[in-house]
Amino acid sequence: MKGIHIMKLSIAMIVRNEEKYIENTLKPLRQLENYIDTEIIIVDTGSTDKTVEIAKKYTDKIYFHQWNDNFGDMRNKSINYCTGDWIMVVDADEVLYDVEELGDLLKSKRFIQHNSALIKIINFNKSIENSIKNGYISPLLRLFKKDTVKYEGVVHEQPQIKHPIIDTNIRFVHYGYNSSDYELMEYKFQRNIKLLLEELKTEPDNIYINFQIAVSYDMHNDLNEALKYIEISYNKAKGQLDNFIYVLDKYCFILYKLKEYSSLIPKIKQGIKYRKDFLDFYFYLGEAYYNLGKKDDAIKAYKKYLYYFNKLKENLLTPCTTLSILTRGHKDNVLYNLALCYYKNKCYQNALATIMKVENKDLLKDKTFFILKIIVEGKLWNEIGKIDDFVDKLNYETILTYIHKEVSLKDLEILSKMDLNKELREIIFLVYSFRKNGKLEPDSIIIIKDRILQSKIPYFTYVYYLLKHDIIEESRFFVSYGKSKFENILLSLCREYFDFNGILLEALKKIKPDNFTNVIIRIIMQKTLLLSGKLPLDKRKELFLTYIAESYYSILKTYNKHVIEDNDWMLSSEERFIVKLKGTLQKKYENSIEYIKSIKEILQIEKSYVNYIKLLIEEQKQYTANDEIRAFIPELVNSIQGLINSEKYQEAYNTINEGLDLVKFDFDLMVIKYSLLLKFNYEEESMCCLQDIILYGQEKKVKKFVKEFLN
Repeated sequence: MKGIHIMKLSIAMIVRNEEKYIENTLKPLRQLENYIDTEIIIVDTGSTDKTVEIAKKYTDKIYFHQWNDNFGDMRNKSINYCTGDWIMVVDADEVLYDVEELGDLLKSKRFIQHNSALIKIINFNKSIENSIKNGYISPLLRLFKKDTVKYEGVVHEQPQIKHPIIDTNIRFVHYGYNSSDYELMEYKFQRNIKLLLEELKTEPDNIYINFQIAVSYDMHNDLNEALKYIEISYNKAKGQLDNFIYVLDKYCFILYKLKEYSSLIPKIKQGIKYRKDFLDFYFYLGEAYYNLGKKDDAIKAYKKYLYYFNKLKENLLTPCTTLSILTRGHKDNVLYNLALCYYKNKCYQNALATIMKVENKDLLKDKTFFILKIIVEGKLWNEIGKIDDFVDKLNYETILTYIHKEVSLKDLEILSKMDLNKELREIIFLVYSFRKNGKLEPDSIIIIKDRILQSKIPYFTYVYYLLKHDIIEESRFFVSYGKSKFENILLSLCREYFDFNGILLEALKKIKPDNFTNVIIRIIMQKTLLLSGKLPLDKRKELFLTYIAESYYSILKTYNKHVIEDNDWMLSSEERFIVKLKGTLQKKYENSIEYIKSIKEILQIEKSYVNYIKLLIEEQKQYTANDEIRAFIPELVNSIQGLINSEKYQEAYNTINEGLDLVKFDFDLMVIKYSLLLKFNYEEESMCCLQDIILYGQEKKVKKFVKEFLN
C-alpha cells in the first residue's frame, strides 16, 4: 500500500568451511520470509569445501573477503552489506528454533520501540529436546537496528550497542561447541588461543582478553591455565566488578570444576552482591557447602537455586547480557543432594517430598534404594507405594543389598505384611526368611533361581544365600555365568561377609579335582581367597602352591603347545604369570641360586601375589644334590620298577622315599610314587604328590605326563 513502509530484516553471516551445519542453519532462516521481508547476507572468508555451493541455494548475496584473523572486522564487513531496517547476526553453526515466534515479534509494535534485542543461544547437548530444556543459555545481543552497532574484538567479538534493549525468548541451538566433536573443538581452541595470545601482547591489561583466554583454556579442560588467566582478569577488574560480573562468574565456575570449595564460597558471595538472582551462583554455593559437609547452609543455597530456577522457567528473570546460565540441567541433581541433606538431618518427610520432585526417571530408579531408606528409617510406611514404579532388574541388587544389610528384622516383619509390588515383596520375603531362620527354605531356593535365570543377573546377596546353603552344587550353577564373573562375585562376597572365607576353605576340602569343571571351580575359589587378603597365615603358602599347580594344569589342558611356547600373547596376563612361575619353580631342586634369582624377578612383574611369592623366598633352603647322587637315580628307578613288577609294593615305596631323602625331588621317582598311592587309594597323599610333580618337574616332562597320564 502506498506510503506504508514494510520493515525488512537482514541476516548477516560470516562463514568458512561450514558445510557440516550451514544448510541446517539456512533452512529455518529462509522460513522467516513467510512473516517478513528478509535477505540473507553471507561473507565467505576462504571456504574450500561445499559451503558456498550450499549457500547459493538460499541466497544470491554472497561476498568474498580474505580472512584477516579479526572476527570483529569481518562481522562489520558483513553488516555493511545489509540493507534491512533490522540486522540479525547468525553464526553458521546456529539453528533458529523459534521461527514463528521471531516472525511475530518482528511485526509487533512493542518490538520496534527498541534499538536492539537479546536472543538466547543454547548450546547443543545430546539432543534438541534436552538442549532446549537443560542446555547452557547465553543471552546475546544479536538483533539490532541498522547503523546502531559496531563490533570490536579479534575473538569473541562484542557489539557496541544503543539502548533501549528488549529481552526475547527467541532461541537458537548452537552446535559449534559440541564436545563430542573432538576435531572441531580442538581446531577452534588452537585458532582462538593463538589469536587471543597475540592480542594480549598489545593489550596485556585488557580484562576481556584475559577473560577470553581463561574461557578457551577452560573449554579445552586445561583448568590450571584457565585459573591463571581468570585470576589476572579478576584482579584487574577489582573495584569495578559490577561491570565485569562475567569475570566473577567464570572464576566461580573454574573453582567449582577444580573442587576448590573453600576458595569458591567467598567468590560466590561477592557475585551475589552484584547479581542476587543469578541461578548459577546458588548452584555453586550449594555444591560447595554440600561437599564441605555444611548441610544447613547447603539446604539454604539449594532452595534459592530452585526458587530462581522456577523464576527462569517462567521468564520472570531479567537476563544479564554478559552472563551465560550453565546449570539448568542440574536441577534434578540439586533435588537429590537437597534430599540427602534433609535425610542426614533426619527430616525424612522433607527428604521424601524433595526427591519425589526429580523428573529424571532414570535417576529415580538409580536412587530407589535411597527412597526406600528414607521410608524405612523415617517409619513412613504409608509412603511405600511411591517406589512401586521404580524397582527393576537393574536396581534390584542395590535394594536387595540394602534390605539384607541394614533393615532390621522388626522392620522386615512390618514390610512383609504390607501390600508391595512384586519385586519388592519378593526381596522382603526372601531376606526375612533367610535372616529369621538362618538358612534357605526349599521354596526360597526355587524363587531365587527363577529370579536369577529370568533376569540373567547373579545377584550377590542371593549368591551368598545359595552358596552358604550348598556351595558345591551351587558353584556349578554359577560358574556357567563365566569364570571372570564368578571370580568377581566370590571376591565381593569375601570382602562383604566375614564368614565367607571359611565357607570357601571348607568347600575346597570337599570339591575334588577329579574332573576339569571341578578344577576350574577350585582355581576360582583359590584365587578369590588369595586376593581377599583374609587367609590365615598357616594356609597361605600351601594354598598359593595349590593354585599355581592346578592353574598350570588347566592351562595345559586348555591350550596347545604352540600357544604356550610360541604365542603366549594369546594367554591372559594371569596365565602368563602362572607359566613363568612354573618355569621358575622347576629350578628349586636343580639350582637354588638360580631359583631365588628368578623368584625375585617375578616379584617385579606380578604385584597381585607379592606377599605369597615372598613366602617362597623365605622358606628356600639349599636343596641341590651332588652329581654322584644324581647319577645313581636312574639305576634306583630301575630297581624300584623291578620291585613293583614283583608286587613288592611296600618295599618299592620305602625305596622311593629313601631316594627322595637324598635328592629331595626327582621327576621319575615322584611319578612312580604317585602311581603307587593311586593304586592303593591314598587319595590325599596322591594329590600332594601330583601337585609336586606339576610344580617342580621339568616343563617338557610335565606336559608329556599330563597329556599321557592325566587324560
